[in-house]
Amino acid sequence: MDDARSKPSDAWLVEHASDIVSVIRVDGIIEYESPSVERLLGWRPDELLGTQVLDYVHPDDLAHVTDAIRKRIAEPGPVNPPTEFRVRARDGSWHRLAAMSRVTRDTHGTTTLVVNSRDVTHERALEAQLREAQRLESIMQLARAAAHEINNPLAVLMGQLALLDIEQRGNPRIEKSLAAVRRIRDIVARMIRINRIETLVPGSAELPPMLDLRKSSEETRER
Repeated sequence: MDDARSKPSDAWLVEHASDIVSVIRVDGIIEYESPSVERLLGWRPDELLGTQVLDYVHPDDLAHVTDAIRKRIAEPGPVNPPTEFRVRARDGSWHRLAAMSRVTRDTHGTTTLVVNSRDVTHERALEAQLREAQRLESIMQLARAAAHEINNPLAVLMGQLALLDIEQRGNPRIEKSLAAVRRIRDIVARMIRINRIETLVPGSAELPPMLDLRKSSEETRER
């Protein structure tokens, strides 16, 4: 194997030094891995040479990656959208990569793919947590709005039951109804007191915790 086929140019490596640069044959055999693969995935480059790249792809992403490789070779334009998929790191964990590639051919006409892969695992996890925080914020707002709508007719109902209780002292049905209405009143009051969810500190890499409605309402009550 000549040097031109075994690794990409120095300029390409310098440009993408922080990402993983791979040279892969059309049959999926790895011909080159940049040193960054060890920092990001734990594999030494020499461990991967000669192995099948699909062996490291998550089973649920195999069809997606296989199809992306086929289309890339069939349409070797200078620009292609990134392909995201999960790969297995040396410690057994799964990392999500966003990969872009270019098709190259040596003097013998042999086709290879030079693939630049960026680890977006943390980025996607953070995005998922932010979406969850936005969903919880919507739930919180809906809960408070619903509580305010319920509160007015609930107050009327409770007043009427209280009058009936005075008129028919000891009536078990009225007492049971009053107990149920008081329970509803307590739930509505807690819903109204929900007025915040935890958010990210600007510039922090920490993910927002799950919203605890009971804890939030109880802390507001204590203040």
